[in-house]
Amino acid sequence: MGLTKKLSDRLRRALEIHKPRQLPPAGPVPRYGAYIAKTDVRIWINEEVSYDLWCWLVDRGWREIDLATDRRRYRAARPSAIDELAFANLAHREEVEARLLATAEMTEFERNRKAQPQKQR
Repeated sequence: MGLTKKLSDRLRRALEIHKPRQLPPAGPVPRYGAYIAKTDVRIWINEEVSYDLWCWLVDRGWREIDLATDRRRYRAARPSAIDELAFANLAHREEVEARLLATAEMTEFERNRKAQPQKQR
């Protein structure tokens, strides 16, 4: 990274000039062991996700993330979250998602990760 880029980043950070993050494009159906996230909540994929469920999740703003390169902190949904979404019928799936988002908690792993500085609002 060049010196001018570093100085520019520091100046933008000091002046609180931020570009809002755009939703990344949707990728293929995530494999077993991957993580998906929406806002500040992540779900671990502990079983195969159907194409229909993935399309529904993508429409709702969920995207696959790579925790190795992502410095953001996430609250973790229950391990059974993907099962609950998969087995809920379409009429109740939004309610299940809202409940998962509301009950997600910060784990010890996430608390110990190096956090990206966030602007206080």
